[in-house]
Amino acid sequence: MLNFITLYDKNYMSRGIVLYESLKKHCEDFTMYVLAMDDVVESYLTSLGYDNLKIITVADIKEMYPVLVRLEKERTRGEFSWTLSSFSIQYALRKFNLDSCIYVDADTCFYNNPELLLKECVEKSVLITEHNYTPEYDQSATSGKFCVQFMYFKNNSDGNKVLEYWRSKCEEWCYNRMEDGKFGDQKYLDDWESRFEGIVYNCRNIGCGVAPWNIQKYDISVEGGTYFVMERVTKIKKPVIFFHYHALLEIAEKKWVLSQYRLTENDKKLFFEPYIKKLYKIEESYPAGLVEKAYRNPYKAHFKMLRCVFGYLKRFKQFKENRFLWKRNIFSFIED
Repeated sequence: MLNFITLYDKNYMSRGIVLYESLKKHCEDFTMYVLAMDDVVESYLTSLGYDNLKIITVADIKEMYPVLVRLEKERTRGEFSWTLSSFSIQYALRKFNLDSCIYVDADTCFYNNPELLLKECVEKSVLITEHNYTPEYDQSATSGKFCVQFMYFKNNSDGNKVLEYWRSKCEEWCYNRMEDGKFGDQKYLDDWESRFEGIVYNCRNIGCGVAPWNIQKYDISVEGGTYFVMERVTKIKKPVIFFHYHALLEIAEKKWVLSQYRLTENDKKLFFEPYIKKLYKIEESYPAGLVEKAYRNPYKAHFKMLRCVFGYLKRFKQFKENRFLWKRNIFSFIED
């Protein structure tokens, strides 16, 4: 059986449920542990009554790690969430005595069985995944070579050694800025292959972690209901294991900013449009008033729009994208 853990608040709850449903479709036997970042998530997930969905509260994890009380006050909400990634994995392994645990970001969606990845690393205790950037978008120097999106840890001496190193580093420093070779919880992973030689497996399967920052390298196809990516240079072809829907933002009723990176119409049609429709389907089942759409609150809407614009400005300056790409992406919305 596979054990997964993720964390999210009410604003990402529909994404977390899509993640769960995608695993239910592709995994025969699994348990999903969710660190509920607020009472809404805890209450709503409890009401669903799924046998293989277990809820952990922030109070639960603070009880095991009292230092989190202080860290929550010192860090932003986003930074605290990044901090909790490593803590949550260790909590699940210890509290539930699991053989292993896989951390997954809430905004990922599976298109095939993740066991295909674990079969590649049977002799290793830890699996990590690269951003696998398209060269023009390479941010390894600032954001890290590896992405905290899918991380596998065995509950043995080697796996626990790596996890404790990461957890202690995130306790020491985990901020949304580049400082002394650190960035958030991610840059710590850069040297794991050498630091923990023989323990850590770098999964280079191109179907693992398809994302807006690397999709430009691939031709996408669907054959018999299975999604495939084929690298345009090497012609290597693999089934898509999961897609990472990073920075997907709804800015008005059924209008979305899909990405800060270059996408094709095929990318939008095959990945983004079906995913957004799944989000809507879940949100339509919410009790009235359960979650307020950010764009309906003028203050939140302005903040989100400014964040989006600044994100594009950063990418525009960093990658020297032309104004036509900027315009196409900033107005690339899905309208049903």
